[in-house]
Amino acid sequence: MVCKVSNFFWLILATLFVFPQAHAEPWTTSVSVRERYQSFDNFNFNSALDNNSWEFDSRLYVKAKREFSNGLELYLQPQAIFIKNHSTVYGTQNFTQAGLLQAYLQYRVDNLSARLGRQQLIYGDQRLLGGLNWKDVARTFDGVKVMYHNHNKVKLDLFAVHPADISAMTPTTTSPHGKSLVTWEDRRLIGGYGTYTFSPKNGVDVYFINWHHNQHATVGKGRNINTFGSRLFGRWNGFDGAAEAVFQTGTWSNNVSQRASAFAVRAGYTFDFWDTRLGVAYDYSPGDNKADPTTHKNFVFPFNTNHMHYGEMDRFSWANMREIHLSLKTSPIEALTLSGNVYLLSLDKAQGDWLNVAGSGVLYAGSTSYTQTKAGTETDLKAIYKTHGIKFVALYGIFNPGSAVAERNGGKADTAKFGYVFANLDF
Repeated sequence: MVCKVSNFFWLILATLFVFPQAHAEPWTTSVSVRERYQSFDNFNFNSALDNNSWEFDSRLYVKAKREFSNGLELYLQPQAIFIKNHSTVYGTQNFTQAGLLQAYLQYRVDNLSARLGRQQLIYGDQRLLGGLNWKDVARTFDGVKVMYHNHNKVKLDLFAVHPADISAMTPTTTSPHGKSLVTWEDRRLIGGYGTYTFSPKNGVDVYFINWHHNQHATVGKGRNINTFGSRLFGRWNGFDGAAEAVFQTGTWSNNVSQRASAFAVRAGYTFDFWDTRLGVAYDYSPGDNKADPTTHKNFVFPFNTNHMHYGEMDRFSWANMREIHLSLKTSPIEALTLSGNVYLLSLDKAQGDWLNVAGSGVLYAGSTSYTQTKAGTETDLKAIYKTHGIKFVALYGIFNPGSAVAERNGGKADTAKFGYVFANLDF
């Protein structure tokens, strides 16, 4: 399916004719091709039910940028994706998509710039706003962003956008397979993200995001959520760390109030030997035991990319959770990086919902009868080899479920496995 191209793209082209003609630099272009194979084994933690699957993905990105002497810049990033997915339930299904990942016009005067069109929003540790670039169809937005960047000391971005329409591209039982469109016109995101760097590699982020769905939205109808928080980050003498606290208020259409919070802290030390980093992190978000029907206490996400924080198998999110994350990364040679990550995962409230990585899908619905909180342990091993514009990546992950899985899964708590290999070529 071809994605609907944003009306902003046509506005961009029209604007080029309206602005006074100026000298244009030559186009700078690049191409990125990725081929990936991945397999999913026992993701329902029940080996008696065969839901194993494999997937082969091809992704093509093209980037083109042209700068004009009057401060204008035009940026285009078309994309094309092909996916072949096979499972016992759905058989083999093929999905395709082509469109624009980004297409914007930017105008810059000194430290101030404005960007109009289709663009990505990527901030901080991407717990709240991220590009989701590890997926085949990355996340992008249509709208306007105004930016003030003062020599890397002060950065302030103000934006008013709505998510771009994308095809779901997931297996379905009915035709057309995987081609349902996720329509976002009835959702919008308005906010600001500021960063103050008080010394090199040390600073603080402050942000506010209003996330609104009106009554016509296909999902999350009548949602009006305010998210505000701060992130402190630093790096010095081999040490690095960050701490983030975020809070939510707002209302839902059924007169339920939103009152939630989430917290994260991480630290690490990098040794000279093989550029080896040891790290530890703790993530926490109070859950909702549903004792008060007038208040929703589970943290809900704007547009995060938590894939990197709570395990690459995507079984957990920054809501109703407690997690300890241990990590090791080393580079025995310049082109090779080896890493290992262990995630010790628990629910905060046994009675609350167990949410997936997006925070919107319920892996297991909550119940007042539940008492177990130990979700399990995920271990991910990864190797990355990069040389001359070519990157090879291999990952193998194991999720050993805990007592909370057995309680919610009819006594079944079998090990889940996940693996992928991919090659990325940039030229």
